[in-house]
Amino acid sequence: MGALKEEKQAWGLREEAHQASLKMTQEAREGAEAYAHEVEQAYADLLAHFTYHQIQNIGLQEVVRAFEAQRKEIEELCATREQKLTEAEGVLAAKVEALDLLQAECKRLHTEANKLQVGKDFLDKQLASKDSRIDELERANQELTNEMAGVFGEGFKEALAQASCENPGINVSNCDPTSHIVDGKVVPLDLDD
Repeated sequence: MGALKEEKQAWGLREEAHQASLKMTQEAREGAEAYAHEVEQAYADLLAHFTYHQIQNIGLQEVVRAFEAQRKEIEELCATREQKLTEAEGVLAAKVEALDLLQAECKRLHTEANKLQVGKDFLDKQLASKDSRIDELERANQELTNEMAGVFGEGFKEALAQASCENPGINVSNCDPTSHIVDGKVVPLDLDD
């Protein structure tokens, strides 16, 4: 019985060792499952983090594409504005050139106007001189006309006195320079003769 007891005891020890081994295995299994769970959790977290970064990356790519589209649009606007600026500079240069030509023409016309003014002033002086000379001549002409009228009047009176002497009894009171004496009578002068 001693052998049976020893065997039972050995078997009990084996059972205890087996139980201890099972317990250790169970604990190891639980530890492995907990570790696996942690690994799965870490993997899920890593996957979530990766997905988040992928979404961010996609968003950043969209932002980059949007920025690239805006950059191209801005470059096109800049090119268009540069072209318009170049065209405007060309138009401005043409206008400046036209203005320079107009200023040169204006200076030429101003010089011509000054020359014409000098000529006009000279002609005005000559005209004033000629007007003065004409006034002098008109005064001289008037004086000569008055003098001639006086001489003519005196001559006419002389002629009437002579006609009265040669034709006594003739009435010469109504006689004027447009009359003459025919056969001792005063008759109007025929201007057609």
